[in-house]
Amino acid sequence: MKPKIYSVDDVYGITRDLPRNYVGREAVDEKLRSDLNRGKHLVIYGSSKQGKTCLRKHCIEDDDQLVVQCSNKWELKDIHTAILKRAGYEITVSEKEAISGTKKIRAKIRGKIPGLGGGSRG
Repeated sequence: MKPKIYSVDDVYGITRDLPRNYVGREAVDEKLRSDLNRGKHLVIYGSSKQGKTCLRKHCIEDDDQLVVQCSNKWELKDIHTAILKRAGYEITVSEKEAISGTKKIRAKIRGKIPGLGGGSRG
């Protein structure tokens, strides 16, 4: 069988797909796959251009991942909100301040929550 010939542009440059020049690293790939099977959330982080996106695309099917691009200025609540929004939930938060100065926060989430049906209020 004749090998397929790729142009330089096919191999190098910016792409949304896994690049053709990606080299799998068995120990790293298997560690990620093993950790994914633990049933816990995973965070892949690191400085720019280190291969995080390629590793994720190589090891995880598109339908099995939820990707949230975070900012280093975010607080935990911002991360939680981004995750829920990315998962398809509509989030409404209202805050009221009483005369005494205490604050009451009310949140409403709309979306499919397994086991709860159409939504939840807190």
